Amino acid sequence: MDRSIPWKGFHHIALVTPDLDATIRFYGEVLGMRVGEVRVGGGVLPQRHCFIRPGEDAATWGLHFCEDPSAQIPRVTLEELQHGRFIPGALQHIAFSLPDAEAAGALRARLEQHGVQATPTGSIGPIQNMLFTDPNGIILEATWPRL
Repeated sequence: MDRSIPWKGFHHIALVTPDLDATIRFYGEVLGMRVGEVRVGGGVLPQRHCFIRPGEDAATWGLHFCEDPSAQIPRVTLEELQHGRFIPGALQHIAFSLPDAEAAGALRARLEQHGVQATPTGSIGPIQNMLFTDPNGIILEATWPRL
């Protein structure tokens, strides 16, 4: 198999939200990510949408949230996820990288300030992590190097 295609990573991930304003508040105010301009339409999109960047890489547009008030997103609780429950065919979680445990502690404090529950810190090989959910019920993971 030829593996010479020079992938650079993800450009963006498209997701749906029933409430774009609540989603923007969570990712912008709680997680401190950069929220792009809210647009209506464009290409094949008739609804409101925006990009939310989790980092500084200008080549990565991040999460592309499209609003659909009738969207029903399958939900799994953090407890269910910790016990191995998954929803077949559904997005299970999105993992974001943090540089270190100090940044993870700052994120945990920020989540607590906003009433967002997170799992205890776990370990997977060379990383540590915690899980939490966004207002849509999408499970998010923060990871950082284990020392």
